[in-house]
This record gives sequence, structure tokens and C-alpha cells, in this order.
Amino acid sequence: MTTCRDVLAFLNAVRGRSVSAPIATEEAARLEQLGIVRFLTADQYRQLQSDVASLATRQATIAQEGSQERALAAEAGREAQRTHSVLFHLQGATKQQAEVQAATQSRAGAAAMQADLAQKEKEFSAIVAQRSLLDTLGPYGDRYVALTGLGQLQLRDLALRMYRAADMEFGAYWDQTQRIASDLNNLAASGASYAAGLITGLPSVNRAYLWAASLDLSKRQPDPTVGGPQFLQIFHAVRDLSSNDENRLMTSEVLFALGGALPQQLPVLTGLVKEVRHQNVPSESALGVASILLFGRRADGSFATANLAECLRYTRSYESAALLAIMNTPLPALEAKFASLRTLFGSWGYTESEDLELSSAFLAVSELPVEGIATKLAIIARGLNTYLQYPLVAAAILASVSTLEANETLNLLEEAYEIVGRRAMPMSQPELICLAVRMIHGIRAETVTGLDTTATAVPAPPVNFHYMPGMWFYYGPVFIGHGSYYSTFGAIGGAHPAHIHTMGGFVG
Repeated sequence: MTTCRDVLAFLNAVRGRSVSAPIATEEAARLEQLGIVRFLTADQYRQLQSDVASLATRQATIAQEGSQERALAAEAGREAQRTHSVLFHLQGATKQQAEVQAATQSRAGAAAMQADLAQKEKEFSAIVAQRSLLDTLGPYGDRYVALTGLGQLQLRDLALRMYRAADMEFGAYWDQTQRIASDLNNLAASGASYAAGLITGLPSVNRAYLWAASLDLSKRQPDPTVGGPQFLQIFHAVRDLSSNDENRLMTSEVLFALGGALPQQLPVLTGLVKEVRHQNVPSESALGVASILLFGRRADGSFATANLAECLRYTRSYESAALLAIMNTPLPALEAKFASLRTLFGSWGYTESEDLELSSAFLAVSELPVEGIATKLAIIARGLNTYLQYPLVAAAILASVSTLEANETLNLLEEAYEIVGRRAMPMSQPELICLAVRMIHGIRAETVTGLDTTATAVPAPPVNFHYMPGMWFYYGPVFIGHGSYYSTFGAIGGAHPAHIHTMGGFVG
């Protein structure tokens, strides 16, 4: 069995042009079939050397023929002009026929020269592309081998995943990566179908918001012809309960996820809105908070309204308080973890803000312990800093995926970014990265145990990825719109221009 460790060692050796330990013949053939490596026989190698050596001569020939082609084209133009002049029509038939024939021959000669030149330029370009291959080829028995462009990418990706895939059979690993890519492509395609319907049905709502909602709806109901009308019906039903689209969208997603009959859910939600307002949650935030409480409904049918009052004592972020309140965890332990995370972020230089509160809440309810999370979060935040001016919330969401190491998380995020970008354009880079966060959020690897979240490369059991149907932040906490940063749908913090955060009635 050829493991991922064996393949990584082989690909590294190929990159270094020094393969001392060949892998099994069938595995080498598989790698070539997948387009990861390319093998050349000795004769092919010598021919490639000869072709590359002829580049200078070919370039000179092309330049010379290019000059000749331009001269012929100019002559053909002049001949054609003569056959359309007044003087031409005054000439005799014999003279006219001779000039027409000369013009035809000039055009034919120019066309033939142009075709020949185009072919030579095509051959030249192909050899130029092959020159880089020659520079990377190394000996492999009686043949030569090099990494392809795809091989370079696969080498990087495999090295990132080595902490868990080292002893995994390479074929199983490759099939897994293809399934993940297929899942992301299918999710983006379904999201595009949802988005088309939602944008048409809700033309006044921010397009990026609707795209983000569409990705989450796709995870729960892959058929947009069924899910799209359901979501629009819910959105219109809750429209009058809030003055902002962020709360309406989050609540609509919650009700969509819960299922059930809307006539039964709506009165309960309306009652919760009134209850949270009695706890001094402002009107612009009440619907979002109420929807989170509704999602966290207990088995006995009760709601965490008492817990909400308690959680509002130690955070002025209403949405963070609601998220903490619905967790089935003793509040003292949850409060201690939340406070530890706030302290950690404060030690990093973050001032009190909606970002800090939400990030602390997301991680407090995650499976990750406070100890050891700093390195993972810092790696992800640095990676996101390329795309987002304020990356803390998105970094916290990604860090909460406890079964993926930091660099692999960023690698998967980059893949999702490219996939969704092909379908959701035109959008800004920050908007697209937020959609990518939505795409990979909820991904789990259930067979990973004892994962070192600080990115230490340690072998781990094989991983089977799938999307969890659970509650974990599925309502999509990150949005960028019109130059302002929105931490969540709930708009508890609202817009954050210039990194000014309004939380629970105060500015931090």
C-alpha cells in the first residue's frame, strides 16, 4: 500500500530532481494519469533538449518571416487597391485580367505566409512552455520525471494535510479530496440557483446577503425550486417584526432550518420578541435575539429567556448573549470560558467591541478549549487579513471547526473562495471571502481524535468530511457590504465603518 507519506516523499524528491527511492510502478502510472507528474523517455528527453536549443533560431526565423509577411500583406493591399481604381476601369480587358490575377496571387501568397507564420508561432509557444518542463525534469531510472503545475499544487496541499493523512492510502486520500471539491462545487451551483430566485424576489436586499443565505439554504434543502419559495414566504411573514434586513434574513434562516408549519412558529416567535424587549433588548435587535432563542428551544418546550438575562450581565452584545444562553452547558463554566477568551483577545490588543464579543461567544460554545487555541486562531487571522480589514469574527468561526488544523482550514477556504467566485461575481474580495467562510462552515471530520489545534504536524486517523446539520453558526455571521463591516445577520452591532462598533447601546 502506497501511503500519503510515501507519495509526499516521492513528489518532494521529484521537485528536487533527485529521486533515490522510486514508488510502485502502478502508483507512478496513477500519478501521471492524474496529471500530477509527467514522465519522458530518454528519446523524448533528447528531443525536448533539441527543441529548446532551437528556440533562438526559431525566434529569428519568425521575426524574419514576420517582416516578409507584412511586406506581402502590404503588396496585396496595393494590388487590391489598383483593381478598384478609376484607371483600372479605363484599361483594356487583357490588362484588367492580368491585374486581377496579380492581386489574387498576392492575396494567396500573403495568406499562405500568414498561415505558415501562425503555425511557427504556435510551435514556438509550445516549446517555450516545454522549456520550464526541461528545467524541472530529473532522472528516474531509464526515464525522466517532473511535477506538472497541478502537481505543484497537490504537493502543497498534501503537505498541509500530512498531520492527519500521513498513513492514509493515497488512493483513498485522493478520492476524499475529489469528493470535497465536488461537494463545494455542488454547493456553489445550488447556491447560485437559490441566489437567482432570491435576488429576483427580494430586489431591495443586498445581493451579497442573499448569496450568503443561499449557501446555507443549499446545505439544508438542495432543491432551490422547493427551498426558494419557502424562504421567500418566511421572509415576507417576518418582515414587519424588524426594521433591518439582517434580522429578517437571520430569522428566516432559523425558521427555514426548524421546518414545521409557519402559522404555528410565527406566534411563538412574536411572543419571544416581546419577551426579549422586556429584558431591554432594543427593537432593532429583538427579532435576531428571539430567533436564536427559538432555535435553542428546549426539549420541554421552554426557552432560555432566564439564561439570556443572566448572560446580558457579562456581555453587552445581545446576539452573543443569546448564543451563550441557549447552550446546554452550566452558565458559570460558559461564562468563565467566555471571559477567558475576551481576556485573551484583549491581551492581543483588541479593544472592547462587537467583534471581540462575538468572537469570544463563538469560541466559547465551540468544542475547542481556551488553552491552545491562540496559535490556531492567530494563523487563521493572519491568513484572513489579506482579505478582511477586521478578520477576528471570521477567524473565530473558522477556528471553531475543531477537527481541522489551521493551515488546512485556510487551504480549504481558498478553494471555496475560487469556486464561489466563479459564480457569484461581480463581488468585492471581502464579500467573496465571507461567502467562502459560509461554504466551509459546518464541515466536520468525525474520525479525528486528539487533534493538536496548534498546527503541530502529527499523524492522525483518516478523515471523512461531511456537513453537520447542527446549529453551529449556520446563520452566517460574516458580511461585508458597502464599505462597512457586518459581524452578523442580526445586526446587533450594525455597520462597523472605520472599526467603530456599536454593541448593546454603547460604542466601543
